[in-house]
Amino acid sequence: MSKEVVAPGDVVGVAEEYLPGENVEVDADGKLRAQVMGVVIRNDKDHIISVKPIRSSNLLLRVNDIVYGKVVAIPNDRVVIVKIIGVENNGNKTLLKDDVTGIVPPSQLLNGKPGSASEVLGIGDIIRARVISKDPPYTLTLRDAQLGVVYARCPRCGHPLKWRSGELLQCPNCGAVVRRKVSLVEYWA
Repeated sequence: MSKEVVAPGDVVGVAEEYLPGENVEVDADGKLRAQVMGVVIRNDKDHIISVKPIRSSNLLLRVNDIVYGKVVAIPNDRVVIVKIIGVENNGNKTLLKDDVTGIVPPSQLLNGKPGSASEVLGIGDIIRARVISKDPPYTLTLRDAQLGVVYARCPRCGHPLKWRSGELLQCPNCGAVVRRKVSLVEYWA
């Protein structure tokens, strides 16, 4: 049995067939719409449709949370798409159970410096970022000195890069030197 996953505002049924259950509202046209991201639950016996949230609300990220994520795409060499994998709470790092997406817009890469995203980040880099929006996909910023790349691999040979100085990382295997927006408070290699 496949699970029907819906986002807020998606139509999950019509008022003629079902009554709105948990996390479902009726719009002016009689359409039943999801209020949260989750899985549709249809009770055909009582004719009630509900949406079970994918994540409980206490796991949602908040503005100013420090998160760790893996760079998964850089479309048009401008926007950076990140899979958020963990959050920092009082110095402790907690892995997230669910996939959470973050986006770093060009304006949040560096302090007002124009340039392409691939000049400061690479696919597969692990970054430390701050959440600046309330809802998924979360908008992230790298504009503070303590934010940026915390782990990267060599684009040439795949070996973990060592932090040389400032924005320079070097491969101890092949000698390649690459520029990244490195976090000044932690680097893992």
